[in-house]
Amino acid sequence: MVTMSKYKIASVVIVLFCVIVAASIAMAGFQQMQNVTKAQKSVKDYQERMSNPVNALDPTDFTSSYINANLYIPKLDVVASIRSDTVNGYNVVYHYPESVMFGQPGECGLLGHRTTYSALFKNIASLEPGDKAIIKDFTERKKYVYQVTSNGDDIRWDYKTNPIRFSQEGKARLLIITCYPPGRKQAAWITHFKLVSSTDF
Repeated sequence: MVTMSKYKIASVVIVLFCVIVAASIAMAGFQQMQNVTKAQKSVKDYQERMSNPVNALDPTDFTSSYINANLYIPKLDVVASIRSDTVNGYNVVYHYPESVMFGQPGECGLLGHRTTYSALFKNIASLEPGDKAIIKDFTERKKYVYQVTSNGDDIRWDYKTNPIRFSQEGKARLLIITCYPPGRKQAAWITHFKLVSSTDF
């Protein structure tokens, strides 16, 4: 009789344990499904707010609008004027018109050479998280300080078949783009920055 009671108790405990485990798995699965749905919606929304695709290393969308601004990258000893009408200029970087302007929500994109036209970005691989890039907008009398968040992690080997698009909203970021390997256009090397301060001068 005592043995039978022990078996009944053991059976009840096992059944309860199985029910708890099954419920936990079901709840985890439901939570995971909600996370996936939320992530898919986020990706969809993000993609809907992107710019038109750009030919990253051979842009064709040149504008005649005048940009009165300079880019400074202290670690690289880079001092360059920012233009939207040409890629090929000494001490010049190109601002993609498809990207946002400096300090604005979204991604501001700049393109520069690695081996020609003063080779501004020949040492870009040496930038590390925390290093700074400063943009001075002389028209708006604003100084924007950006900080590297990643460098060398985003090399787009498929940039021709999967063109780069710039986010048009969200936190203000800067993307500096150059060729990779140096002197060749097999891939687009992208260094990512976040805006850390904006001040008048």
